[in-house]
Amino acid sequence: MRTRSRLLFSFVAVHLVLALVTGWVAWALIDRSLRHQAQAKVGDVLAQGGFSLSDEVIERMHALTGYDFRVLDGPVPPRPGTVVVERGGRTVEVSYLTDDYRRASRAVVMATAVVVVVGVGAFALVAWWLARQFARPLEVLAGAARTIGRGELGLPVPFVGSGELAALAADLEQMRTRIQALDRQHRQAERLATLGVFTATIAHEVRNPLSAVRLTVQLLARQWPDDPGLALINEELERLDLIVDELLGFSKGMTVAPAPHDLRPPVEHVVRLLRRQADHAGVAVRIEGDGRAQVDPGRLRQLVMNLLLNAIQAQHGDGEVVVRLRDGGLEVADAGPGVPEALVEHLFEPFASQRPDGTGLGLHLASAIAQAHGARLRYERRQPGCAFIVEGLRPA
Repeated sequence: MRTRSRLLFSFVAVHLVLALVTGWVAWALIDRSLRHQAQAKVGDVLAQGGFSLSDEVIERMHALTGYDFRVLDGPVPPRPGTVVVERGGRTVEVSYLTDDYRRASRAVVMATAVVVVVGVGAFALVAWWLARQFARPLEVLAGAARTIGRGELGLPVPFVGSGELAALAADLEQMRTRIQALDRQHRQAERLATLGVFTATIAHEVRNPLSAVRLTVQLLARQWPDDPGLALINEELERLDLIVDELLGFSKGMTVAPAPHDLRPPVEHVVRLLRRQADHAGVAVRIEGDGRAQVDPGRLRQLVMNLLLNAIQAQHGDGEVVVRLRDGGLEVADAGPGVPEALVEHLFEPFASQRPDGTGLGLHLASAIAQAHGARLRYERRQPGCAFIVEGLRPA
């Protein structure tokens, strides 16, 4: 049975019981009053009259009082609606069920019936109002709780009721969003764990042949030191080496060995490795300023490479990327369209990319490298473009 139905039935049942009890008490009081009145009247008449109870006297007493009289042979228990009076050895049974008694009884019955009918209607309205105010919101919130319990976390909890019920709805919605966030984090953790094992395997399998290729290129470079093709291959091998180190860092956990360094050399190294990709995309890359901080140069190169790749891929022709350096931090700014507002909140979470060719791990790894240095990576919208800012690096 629904809460509102139980509420209505409970109210009506309580009202019926109270109304019937009240009617019975009123009738009992009327009956008691008339019984005592009859006993007192007849007793006084018999005590003071001093006459025999002949038929004529009884008729006269009936005319005067309206009561019915019956002379008894001796004392007997009174029947319902009668009293027994004994005076001077005489016993008389007096019935007080007069017209006044019947009118009073009918009045009690009618009043009780009116109270029952009116009360049922009134309590039904009260129950309906309470159901609207409390029972229905509780049913809605109970349904929302069951939905959450089934693991269906996509539907928001309706905001219903007022006061404590509104607070309960807000708490349920907060619980739903928290469980949804924890579920998303759990799924991401599972995906990251699986991906970590996979990347560790790939990085291990790639590193050995990569070392062999690098050694071969170095031997060839000694024979043909001026060959531009070998220099190109060597730069691409360095870039692959950065990627392998990044994969290993992702699978084993981001560890750094900070030391005082100039920020410009590792940044210039990454810019040189990505120069051809930037030229192919029609994007100019330049470095402004200088700075020092306690950093791990290898990890810093990985961070800057991810940010530069992100900036280059966000622009198509006539674009520009500016890397600005300062003590304790840096920023990578571009004139691209920026990040959609719906994605900003989850920008540094794994697998958050919306680009068809994106993995959703570049910014996540860059943020992890910044955090490993005790710094933070944040996004800033600008007109035009946007910037990714690393701040809080320990001073050199």
